[in-house]
Amino acid sequence: MPEILYRKWRPRSFSELAGQDHVSTTLRNALRSGRVAHAYLFAGPRGTGKTTTGRLLAKTLNCTAVKDGEPCNECESCQSYNAGRAMDLIEMDAASNRGIEEIRNLRDKVAFSPGAGEKKVYLIDEVHMLTEAAFNALLKTLEEPPPHVVFILATTETHKVPATIVSRCQRFDFRRISLSSAVHRLEQVCEGEGFTCEIAALEMIARQATGSLRDAVNLLDQLATSYGQELTAELVRAGLGLIDDPRAGELARAALAGDLGRGLELIASIRDDGLDLRQFQRELVRDLRSLLLVKTGLAPAEGATAEQLEEMRAAVADIPVAVVLSSLKAFGEADLKPDPNSTLPLDIALSECILRRSAAAAVPPQAAAPGPRDAPPPARQIATAPVPNPQTPRAPDTKAEPEKAAPARPTSPSGGNGTAQGLAAAREQMQQLYYAAKARDARIGAFVNSACDVIEADDGMITLGFLHEAILKMVQQPQNLKVLCEVASEVMGRPVEVRCVLESHVEPWTKRFPRSSLVRAAEQMGARVVSRNEEQT
Repeated sequence: MPEILYRKWRPRSFSELAGQDHVSTTLRNALRSGRVAHAYLFAGPRGTGKTTTGRLLAKTLNCTAVKDGEPCNECESCQSYNAGRAMDLIEMDAASNRGIEEIRNLRDKVAFSPGAGEKKVYLIDEVHMLTEAAFNALLKTLEEPPPHVVFILATTETHKVPATIVSRCQRFDFRRISLSSAVHRLEQVCEGEGFTCEIAALEMIARQATGSLRDAVNLLDQLATSYGQELTAELVRAGLGLIDDPRAGELARAALAGDLGRGLELIASIRDDGLDLRQFQRELVRDLRSLLLVKTGLAPAEGATAEQLEEMRAAVADIPVAVVLSSLKAFGEADLKPDPNSTLPLDIALSECILRRSAAAAVPPQAAAPGPRDAPPPARQIATAPVPNPQTPRAPDTKAEPEKAAPARPTSPSGGNGTAQGLAAAREQMQQLYYAAKARDARIGAFVNSACDVIEADDGMITLGFLHEAILKMVQQPQNLKVLCEVASEVMGRPVEVRCVLESHVEPWTKRFPRSSLVRAAEQMGARVVSRNEEQT
């Protein structure tokens, strides 16, 4: 029975280890100098060579003719390791042996001398699966093992390994295999197996493996079994279920152009043709990402011809980067897992990105000079002093004729403009405004929590009066006022502008709301507040 390719082509020396030069170089130097640690931690994604490197290290430690930090692969010890029958390599799967009893057994056997070589190597795979008690049982032995023992811990989730364990190991972080390294290794496998495979096909396989060389070799093995030893790009695309459909690029451009009808038509045609919507989504996201890279002046990640590059540049020439990013995010977050045959997530994603684009285009550009609402109003001296309508120019200092003055709007009880109902409603929402501002920015919450209150309110603006000038100056800083406007709009449920003025007779809003949990609990039990002086802290 033929051996599976990824096991058959497992590296037999450090020089064959693909994409992990930083690991292989360090270990070879340690083996050359004899400075081998008693414990190693190999961390990284699956299929990147952690277990393979552990076996290589164990083989080299027991090799009788080490050459430049590499095993000779000829001595009896190396032959036993290559055949998978080495006595001094003890491999343990922590996922199925995760309890304290297994670690106690391991600890009891550590004291025994190696059977054939100089070192006994314990390779514990998926070590993060051990229980807390098992880690504690391993701790002392890991820190001071017998001189003939080396521990190698491998994991895909380093954050689950206790810091006490990590600190006792030399840690090596394995990286995802790069596309070029994976393709080079696949070429070696094809050459050794007598396969004929186009470079474009190998790139598809490596890209589909997403940095896992084991997955890439497995896919090559599967495709060679299905289609024979001559693999073309078309066969690999069909075998992997990839979609090289121009409608993915057309949909990307329709989304950026704001053509909702054309976009929905393309999505429906993909569904009607029976194509895999998840693969189509991947192609669409890849095309949008390429357009984003081109828009920022970079080359597409997967390369492109001069004609394709020029076409992409023309497609995004007049499209803002924010629009491309919004479309990429919308389609990237579309969840097709619940029903892979439904186009609804793609329809919604298309509609969302087009609506965002339309909303952004509908916002008028800000004027260069600040308008009446942008300029900070003069400080108010008394509570009954009228605040000028922000939409009406200020009256000149000279006394105006009564008949020429603009008619005043209804006056609230506080003496400001706006309806009494709107002012009362705004004051009732001050506590909500405080909590929302505090959640967004603690400093803004502290400003609102100071001596201030709503003194005017209408449909589009609320005016906050502040008792202290120092706090008013900080609130009126553009970045703080912007946050306050956003928070007020969320609380009020409509777009609202916020204006802040100095008010010498403002009654702090906090006096209307009991802030102590004891006071609130007492009121729920029927108590009545007769004075709020004691509860203000």
